[in-house]
Amino acid sequence: MVIDQERPFSTTAVFRLNERFPLNTVSTFSMSYRLYLFPLLISLLLLSACEEYIPTARPRAYPRIDLPAQADRSYSRLESSTCPISIELPDAGKITRNLVDSCWVDISFEAYALTWHLTVRDIAPGPEGVAPYLEDHRKLVYKHSKKASRIESEPFEGPNGNGFWFDIYGEVGTPTQIFMTDPQERYSLVLSFYYQTATARDSLAPITQYMKEEMQHAISTIEWKY
Repeated sequence: MVIDQERPFSTTAVFRLNERFPLNTVSTFSMSYRLYLFPLLISLLLLSACEEYIPTARPRAYPRIDLPAQADRSYSRLESSTCPISIELPDAGKITRNLVDSCWVDISFEAYALTWHLTVRDIAPGPEGVAPYLEDHRKLVYKHSKKASRIESEPFEGPNGNGFWFDIYGEVGTPTQIFMTDPQERYSLVLSFYYQTATARDSLAPITQYMKEEMQHAISTIEWKY
């Protein structure tokens, strides 16, 4: 019977294996890996902290504006002993000035932070007629040209008078002014409105349009007193 003997373990083989793969290879590699990894992590943290901040624009907020529907608008006729006119004014406004010695009426629209100004003057008889009065008002309108983006004027004619409609665009206090005279050119009338708010004018565009419609209604109802 043949008995196999264990093959003796070769110390020479162990020595050669140790030469190719030293016992401290794993520990040395792990240490080197940590040495490179730590600065890399620090660099990434610094880069993330130094990223440019890009602000996100918030949507523009507009004030809530409640305007009366056309069918809900009502008017009252102004009669004054100091004014040579009778005119319908919106009930949404409140008369805050009505002078007893001249025709000067202020109508406040508190809900919209604005005021109408209505004045009527006698036109002095003479060869110049209405021209000086129109020129004075035109100069007053164009004083707003420093802030206005543009100014437009449009002549109009009607059975109760003729005049000019001025639209003033941009960040100005008075978007619309009207100059008109009676058919006999005995009186000159100026109707305008001014905002008492710093709100951007583009945000107030619906109110401005509403006021223009009401002003158009007012001058269409004028009755002159002779």
